[in-house]
Amino acid sequence: MEKSSGQTSLQMPASEADETNARVVIERCGSYNIAEVSAAIQKSLSPFGGIEAFVRPGDRVLLKPNLLAAHPPEKNVTTHPVVVEAVAALVREAGGYVRIGDSPAGSIKGIKRFWRIAGLSEVAEKTGAELVPFETGAMPAKTLNGRRYYISKWVAEADVVINLPKFKTHNLMLFTGGVKNMFGTLPGLQKTDFHKLAPHPDDFAEILLDVYKLTKPALSIMDAVYGMEGNGPAAGASREVGLILTSPDAVALDVVASFLMGYDPETIPTIQAASRRGIGVSELKRIETSPSDLERLRIPDFRLPSNRKIRMIPRPVLNAIGKAVWIRPVADPKKCIGCAICINYCPVEAMALINMLPVIDYKTCINCLCCDEICPENAMIQKKSLLAKLL
Repeated sequence: MEKSSGQTSLQMPASEADETNARVVIERCGSYNIAEVSAAIQKSLSPFGGIEAFVRPGDRVLLKPNLLAAHPPEKNVTTHPVVVEAVAALVREAGGYVRIGDSPAGSIKGIKRFWRIAGLSEVAEKTGAELVPFETGAMPAKTLNGRRYYISKWVAEADVVINLPKFKTHNLMLFTGGVKNMFGTLPGLQKTDFHKLAPHPDDFAEILLDVYKLTKPALSIMDAVYGMEGNGPAAGASREVGLILTSPDAVALDVVASFLMGYDPETIPTIQAASRRGIGVSELKRIETSPSDLERLRIPDFRLPSNRKIRMIPRPVLNAIGKAVWIRPVADPKKCIGCAICINYCPVEAMALINMLPVIDYKTCINCLCCDEICPENAMIQKKSLLAKLL
């Protein structure tokens, strides 16, 4: 068990504060108006002592938004730039130096296009923040649980890391939130290599917890003004939620956010892994929330991924029913434009472009759904076996 000494300083990363209870503050925020977002974030930080409890004058502060792919803000695939702008302005007011960075799929060939489309270039102009390309510079190697990770040098150089995840579902992991957002601190092709190494959600969750523990975000602020329901993290539907969620503990944040979506948090692979390893606070009963009545905030008709019941089947059971249950990505010819981005990003090279349409070798495919995440046209759909549909 990776238990800590039980210190409770707010400056300490949540992954080392797991002997105590946690707190998650939820504030209403009905739009992406900068004044409204700033007010909501400031109110959410007040119980923790404000931004000054995390940022001191002169600190180099890295903001890590969810920049999954090159999508405009209105698609609600990425952290909205107004949320990033509001946090950057607060850090500047506290005397911190702001950097903004991520390593989205496909950015190895250049990230400026991602910044521009996602609205982050404008944020940098307004706030004076520095946009940093995670793909550049020497990356320090860190080893945990026998696995070697090359974390972006910008994370290593930061005095404070602030995690800015998005409120979304996820086809593979059921939910994408604070813990998973830190996976983007791995530049280059590492992410595809780890998908190949750990194709099952339970195994991949261990990778995500490793990265979260190594990067140690001091604070997580979740953009839930608008989220994504259905088959996220890119092909789902936008959904108005009207909230900002804040906590120093990203695990606790994910527990509360997934509960609000309609999940039993204990079914989320990353939360299960956090519980096994004693990272963060993974039990809802040990999390203090403001407001305390979560049932009132829970979204009764929030659409979860269509394959969630299969993803929740224990691996021994799934192995027993074997080939009768399968879910396979397939390109929709009505949406696909033949750009081949999915082919270039496939971690096991299971795809080929034939007649301007991606064709998948399912004997090689590991069903990581990276092709679904990266597709700019949301053209990858899921084909299910008859038993999978029944389940």
